[in-house]
Amino acid sequence: MSNLKSKRNEITAQIKKNLITACRVLSGEGLVHGFGHMSARLPDSDLFLLTPRISLALVKEKDLLVLNLKGEIVAGNSPAPFEAPLHTAIFNGRAEVRAIARIHGRRANIFSVTDRKIEPVHNHGSFFSGGVPVFSKRDLISTHRLGEEVMAALGKKPAILLRGNGQVTVGRTIPEAVMMAIYLEEAADMLYGALQIGSPIPLTSEESARRKAEALPPVDLERAWNFFKQKTEKK
Repeated sequence: MSNLKSKRNEITAQIKKNLITACRVLSGEGLVHGFGHMSARLPDSDLFLLTPRISLALVKEKDLLVLNLKGEIVAGNSPAPFEAPLHTAIFNGRAEVRAIARIHGRRANIFSVTDRKIEPVHNHGSFFSGGVPVFSKRDLISTHRLGEEVMAALGKKPAILLRGNGQVTVGRTIPEAVMMAIYLEEAADMLYGALQIGSPIPLTSEESARRKAEALPPVDLERAWNFFKQKTEKK
């Protein structure tokens, strides 16, 4: 085996491990409740890993599917999630995105069925400056056309709410996609709480830009990821 192939296999093995860890973290944080899925690109290819139609709390490495960017399963025996087209559309539309989390945060879901946008009121919310977009159709994202519509609504944002049906977060790495999911629910929770006692004071775009740079540099992304990873391992 060439050194290049050996290195690629090593990277793929680590991606699989991180993907399973992500599944456990999302489950442990209550961001998926039996439903939800997670994906990650494979290196130097047009392929990506996708969790099958199994609860993220239960999925194992051997269950992971390999799909191409047309949405075709090229490896794996389990059925793909109904919303697999969501993943292909985002991977095709955002070259920098390496991982996607499809979640069901309860607090964020409230904002998807009202005319109140999630906007940042604290440091971790700074990633959602300008408000989190909402995809207004109630359909499950089960077709390429719907996937492309979600991608268009997402734009360059790190997250989108699906009206009455959960959320999608993206990242340049698996840990980043997971932290965006955690921070999205945290931002929704903070804003919801503020609305109960007064008028929220959102961060300005300038404040958000400064806080965003400070909130998740690589060293702190690793710090947060290791915390949540260890939290799942203790369980």
